[in-house]
Amino acid sequence: KTPHHSVIKADFKLPTPTGDKMFRTFLNGVTDLDFSYNYRLLNDFAFGAGMKYGFWDVDVNAFPSDKVNGTHKIINPFVSVSKVFQQNRQLFFEVELKAGYNTFNTTSEYNGVGYTYKASGINFEPKFGVYLQTQSDLLSIGMTLNYNYMNASFSENNLGVNKLPGFSAGSGGNPTQYFSVGFGFYTFLPNKD
Repeated sequence: KTPHHSVIKADFKLPTPTGDKMFRTFLNGVTDLDFSYNYRLLNDFAFGAGMKYGFWDVDVNAFPSDKVNGTHKIINPFVSVSKVFQQNRQLFFEVELKAGYNTFNTTSEYNGVGYTYKASGINFEPKFGVYLQTQSDLLSIGMTLNYNYMNASFSENNLGVNKLPGFSAGSGGNPTQYFSVGFGFYTFLPNKD
């Protein structure tokens, strides 16, 4: 059977920070969303383009003697290449690599002083997904595991201060890394005859 060539994909995931200690200490992952259009070839390879949106909350409990609140948003247009491994009519695996240019937008209020900070860099994201296809062949639902590496960093600069509790000044600035796990959806657009 000829595969559906046009595929719309959406992933809804929960992010968990890894790597940089400052990033892990001061941010809590809320959501990591991806939406993309993909063109699938006859050999089950696909090429795509999409947009990622990540939302993180500044952890107020990490500031024992300061009043702090804020959000950290990630916006990332990306391109991707993926390969589908069809196991049977209902089950398939997918391996995907996304690459893009991300922008960090941190908005915060530190002891009553508002601050906005922006940074940008390159992003790489390998993904593994397991999907079940519905009877209609036009929708698949699955679970995804993603690892994100971004060379934009989180540091005291994001909050507009000289140092953060428990860290020496200038100790941040390492690449951002996090895992995300969640649900993935494939919508296959019917082929034109």
